[in-house]
Amino acid sequence: MAAIYAEDYDLPALSSLADDARGEAYAQVVAGALDGMPSLGRLLEVGCGSGATARSLARVLPVHQVWGLDPALPDNVLGTLGKVTLSKGLLDDRTESDWRDFDAVVAINTIEHTPDPSAFLAVISERLRPEGKAVIICPTATPANCELLFFDHLWTLSRAAFSAFATVAGFRVSKTLALDGALACFQGFVLEKGHSVGENMPLTNLANAVRYLAAWQELDDVWCDRLDALGGRVQIFGAGQMAAVIRAYAPRAWARVERLVVDNPSDAWNLGRVERYLPADHARGYRTIVAVNPLAKEAVAQRIRRDGGEPLIMPDAIQF
Repeated sequence: MAAIYAEDYDLPALSSLADDARGEAYAQVVAGALDGMPSLGRLLEVGCGSGATARSLARVLPVHQVWGLDPALPDNVLGTLGKVTLSKGLLDDRTESDWRDFDAVVAINTIEHTPDPSAFLAVISERLRPEGKAVIICPTATPANCELLFFDHLWTLSRAAFSAFATVAGFRVSKTLALDGALACFQGFVLEKGHSVGENMPLTNLANAVRYLAAWQELDDVWCDRLDALGGRVQIFGAGQMAAVIRAYAPRAWARVERLVVDNPSDAWNLGRVERYLPADHARGYRTIVAVNPLAKEAVAQRIRRDGGEPLIMPDAIQF
């Protein structure tokens, strides 16, 4: 796993505007989860990505110090700025006393990357003060979402599975967090040291995940058939994570794409030719694949239709 997040893993450095917005949203969730703690001197974020959430936490929480750690942290953000100290590496390798006795430990979209979730949680427990709390956020198992498509996601965690891993690590789940809006396909857990009385949780129904993966499996054929019928040139609206997933899972449709169009090209991922979206370009015969968060696909499709374009959107089985 350490090799995956070596020098070639550049996700934390992509799309700074979107990353900052996500960081602020996650910080608000964490702040709510930790509300009421009598003391919050030192907080550690494990898997801090670019440091966007750590910086937001320093603003929204009454905390004295925020430490962030990530194996792929961009070099240009390393070091201490104000209350925030960002370091590159893995928590297992940090044995110094400074990396212990935290009042809170936060891990956002990290546990699903770990080979052994219970061991990961146990290491977090070792770094917490006895009365400390951990806040863990990860993708949901239901409804199924695009995290199932990422090669470095080793786990999809239902609430029952997460609770079992936490128990093995010596934690009890004191609160579950239901995220909404742009974070609707994520879930959160607040952990405290100690074992809980076993909670009877239903097993996750996998039918939704099967339908979801089948829709992705069929997507390339569906779009290629549609593009054959429509004719014309092909562009993609979107140049971020969803466009990258389409590149991987709909390669024949991707091969027809001339360019990606977005409202702000400066915040695009490096996926190829990117230009500013202009409604007048639809008159030049472009058919537009909509590559945005599926929660926003209908709004973008309606916008393209109003502009005189022909959008191709994901099927309803792909909800997130």
